Amino acid sequence: METMSQEAITALVEAARNGEDVEAAVAAPVGRRARRLRRMDFTRPTKFTNDQERRIRRAMETFCRASTTRMSAELRMQVEFEVIDLDQLGWSAAHSALPGDAIGVTLTSNTNGRPVLLAAEQPFVMSAVELLLGGATTPASSVRRLGDIDWALSTLLFEHLVSQLSPVWEDLCGMGFAIDRLDPTSETSHLTSVSEPTLVVTMEARLQRRSSAFVLLVPHVAVAAVADALGGASERDRGDENDPDADAAVRAVEVIARAEVARVRVTLDDVLTLAPGDVVRLEAPTSAGVELCVEDTAVFRCRPGRLDARRAVLIEGLLEDGA
Repeated sequence: METMSQEAITALVEAARNGEDVEAAVAAPVGRRARRLRRMDFTRPTKFTNDQERRIRRAMETFCRASTTRMSAELRMQVEFEVIDLDQLGWSAAHSALPGDAIGVTLTSNTNGRPVLLAAEQPFVMSAVELLLGGATTPASSVRRLGDIDWALSTLLFEHLVSQLSPVWEDLCGMGFAIDRLDPTSETSHLTSVSEPTLVVTMEARLQRRSSAFVLLVPHVAVAAVADALGGASERDRGDENDPDADAAVRAVEVIARAEVARVRVTLDDVLTLAPGDVVRLEAPTSAGVELCVEDTAVFRCRPGRLDARRAVLIEGLLEDGA
């Protein structure tokens, strides 16, 4: 029985994969192994790690919750923001995927000054501006040419949004944002190089039963200086466990400690009928003593008493010790 060489097996597999004549591939003399070509898609970079993507997604979800509350109050109408997708593309591909009628605000960071782009569809911006001015609640149905007043009022709307976005990124990696300028997105394609790896955060804004796209484009060069903080806790957040000054600073923090005999849930009607002399049954045996709570956490098991003329408790042990 004749065995096939590794080269022949490779030729057979390649022929089957490419739909060629398998018998001819086996019968053909085997020379040097053909170079294997692999298709590469350079429009989808992977500069941002999975951990960085997860942290940015959580941060943007926080931004959406804060913006929902803030904008609903500002517009006096329910508006909802939600993160629906994260993707990595080259800047050119990411920018070309923006809605054609979108309005973009260029944001500069306080770390390296590199721009980040926040874009929103024009109908949402115009509807929100009308509501900010106390105007009609009918949604803007068409795209129109914007005047100077429209741009000024749109800047006010984006200022409200950036005021929620900047603190979130400050907490995430220490990078805050400030508005540089407001333009149609057709005039923002030059912000960075066409091949720059870019994280695309796609959000949905729902206002007046109409859904609009909100997109944040984050070029990697804009966050390169804080890439380590994006991937995990910063040195400031982690702290130095062996630093005596840091330990002393923590120990100096004041907390509330209180002694609690027991607790019981009663109805509001029972509370309103209480009078001097009434007895509230706590459903706890006297042998259980009292609990010493630090903030909202019960920590120690205690026995009530007094010290001189003041009431006090004697700590008998941790609650987790039993008894």
